[in-house]
Amino acid sequence: MFKYPLRAFVALIILLSISSVYAHNKVVVIPLGGDDAPASIEYAIGDSGPAGGIVFHVTNGGLNGLEAAPVDQATAPWNCFGTDVASVDNIACAGTPDSNSGAVNTPLIAVACGGAAAVAAVYIWPNGQTDGFLPNKEELNLLYAQRNVVGSFASGYYWSSSEGNGGNAWLQVFVVGDQRGGNKDDPLGVRAVRAF
Repeated sequence: MFKYPLRAFVALIILLSISSVYAHNKVVVIPLGGDDAPASIEYAIGDSGPAGGIVFHVTNGGLNGLEAAPVDQATAPWNCFGTDVASVDNIACAGTPDSNSGAVNTPLIAVACGGAAAVAAVYIWPNGQTDGFLPNKEELNLLYAQRNVVGSFASGYYWSSSEGNGGNAWLQVFVVGDQRGGNKDDPLGVRAVRAF
């Protein structure tokens, strides 16, 4: 019979032969969270955001916030002159906050009016996302406050998604910073933003 060293050698040869037969079927284990989950990214103003825009507002220690498209999308009218868009707040004065975010207002306006809201909604972000929106007047003011960080503003006037009434909507004058009502038919700058 076989002596121990020879038996071990034969067993090794058999094991290697069997292993090479099954080597083509590898099992890959992908961790689904827990300690192996990637760390959350904390963003700061001026960083490149998750969609490839420029972060202009952060909350929750930088885990959440708003990013702006790196360039203007177009110049477009708000549209729907003479129409009060259903479910979009009518904001009477600059000091009154819009209870809807731009993410809520934009699809309502885009469906009813097209215009600036539709331009912002169809923007494809550098990293492929398509969830941008026309900022409401508060979000637009946050963007104005970081205009030098974000840059590339080609227009002096930008639309918000906040409606004043059937004839006007809120805009921001980027030259001086004030917000005012503008005629919905006027073509003004559009800069898409998105939440993360």
